[in-house]
Amino acid sequence: LFRPRPFTSAVAMMPPGTGETAGAAPAPVKPLFGGCWSCRILSGTGLLAAALWIYQGPRRTMKRGIPPSMAAIAQITFAISE
Repeated sequence: LFRPRPFTSAVAMMPPGTGETAGAAPAPVKPLFGGCWSCRILSGTGLLAAALWIYQGPRRTMKRGIPPSMAAIAQITFAISE
């Protein structure tokens, strides 16, 4: 016959001395990339440069007098929202 297992909580399945039963304070949360300011500035500058590059493509064609297509409008909107 098949007998279902009794319900056990996740805390009961943890090794002793861990989880809620340990009574210790939880470990401090660390930032994903360590909070390095040079990394933040570099990645932010890269994102702004990418947005500028995406924005300049349709702008060049519009400066020539060519009406913008829906793709160009979507591209400009994406670059501005970035």
